[in-house]
Amino acid sequence: MKRPDSIIFWSCVSCCLTASLASAQGRGGSIWTTTNGDAERAASVRTDSRISRESLSKPGFQFLWKRTLETRPRGPLALTQPVFSAPGFITYKGFKGLAFLGGISDSVYSLDYDLNRMFWAVRLTTASTAPGTAACPGGLTAITESTTRPPVPQGRGADAAGAGARAGGAAGGPGGGAGRGGAVPGLYVVSSAGMLHNLNLQTGDDWFSPARLLSGANAKVVGAVFVDSVMYVATADNCGGVPNGVYAMNLAPVPAPPTDPNALPAVPNAVPASTDVTRWESRGGGVIGVGPAFSSDGTVFVATGDGDYSTTAFSDAVVALESKTLKQRDYFTPGKTPFTSSPVTFQYNGRELVAAANKDGRIYVLNAGAVGGADHKTPLGKSSADVGGIDALSTFQDTAGARWILAAASGAVRTAAGNAANGAIVAFKLIDREGALELQPAWVSPDLISPATPTFVNGVVFALSSGDAREAGARSTNAVLYALDAATGKALWDSGTTILSPVHAIGPAVDDSQVYVVTTDGTLYTFGFVVER
Repeated sequence: MKRPDSIIFWSCVSCCLTASLASAQGRGGSIWTTTNGDAERAASVRTDSRISRESLSKPGFQFLWKRTLETRPRGPLALTQPVFSAPGFITYKGFKGLAFLGGISDSVYSLDYDLNRMFWAVRLTTASTAPGTAACPGGLTAITESTTRPPVPQGRGADAAGAGARAGGAAGGPGGGAGRGGAVPGLYVVSSAGMLHNLNLQTGDDWFSPARLLSGANAKVVGAVFVDSVMYVATADNCGGVPNGVYAMNLAPVPAPPTDPNALPAVPNAVPASTDVTRWESRGGGVIGVGPAFSSDGTVFVATGDGDYSTTAFSDAVVALESKTLKQRDYFTPGKTPFTSSPVTFQYNGRELVAAANKDGRIYVLNAGAVGGADHKTPLGKSSADVGGIDALSTFQDTAGARWILAAASGAVRTAAGNAANGAIVAFKLIDREGALELQPAWVSPDLISPATPTFVNGVVFALSSGDAREAGARSTNAVLYALDAATGKALWDSGTTILSPVHAIGPAVDDSQVYVVTTDGTLYTFGFVVER
């Protein structure tokens, strides 16, 4: 394939990326750049031009296409959740909407999602040759794009002022504005050998030589995100001899300034300014869920599972870390029960909050500035323990300003809002009673089998009955995608028997009014409206 000259190409990207992003923002939707969409891990798209309660209540939303990308899955995971280019991204082949996925074979795929055509596919040059195991199969390529952190909250006196001071500016600064954090556009991926690649979105070629991020092969990377020119990954199960924890590499590019205001934009350096790695080790349980979540000042939040429990080990905890340095700021633990979901961060009544689910059946709501209080055991609020097996959370704010937390429960549910025998999505409303926070169950979805992380889009919740059998001897079934009314939980639409395989712990992704599901047999399914593009 003939590739464009790099200077001409970078000029094209520099001139057109802003227009592409503006086009996306004009649609009202955000760009899904990392697992669960954003640095908050909220799995929430507040507005969309086509998806709504009204449009899902009548015919039109349907299965569009599928494509099998990995034909030899190892274990339950075959593909990552996709991330996306800005709609109308200008490539050397014209305007394209591109979806990017990592595969279990150390492969990365770029699909033209309008036409269901492969745009490019590469196998990473740093793939490990070390054999995997059932617990640590290796090979699944962690994938993310540059992602902005949340804006500084407005109001609420000291809380907001403190956040603003820590962030060093108002919303619209480094962490608050639109766009992608000011970084060189690219796809940041981690190979099974622990090497970090930055791939050209147009071609899949490496922008710079791969840099070592993790010390061992076949590490279990449970979360990757690129924020403020820093690549963060989280690890679990001590796979590949890589200790459980969080790792960070600063990749701030230093492009040469133009000598002439009319000159072509500079081509980014072939090598980043620094490839030094900082890390925080839990010395205990692995990081749970989809990895780090961020507040407006860049604080990194992770939740950990079971492991050693001592004064120097941080199992069964939500831990707050400084950005870039990963120095531990604070932690919260409810006792010797593991967390079962990664944290989500959000803003409510001018405060920044963190929520995470625990094996004790509760969701804990914490102050992002002091997650555990003076004793490291005091939350701002928690739900009652009547929901079994919460595996994942997402969150959204409705048009009336109410804050909702959605919990994917794989066990029996018994609440005042409804019951479910096998599992369900449980929707909680966050209520502020003079500073004391309560989580009130508002609705329970129809019965679901091992539901994955739910995704909110413009008044609609997309929920997956994953069909993934968790008990020994149980048989998995095909997954079913549901669209629910976000206010009531009423089912508006479902995919029926369209999806032929189960899904393992990966929720739906949403971009450009389309919903994407990845299954254990290496297939990507796409749902949406048939429209001329």
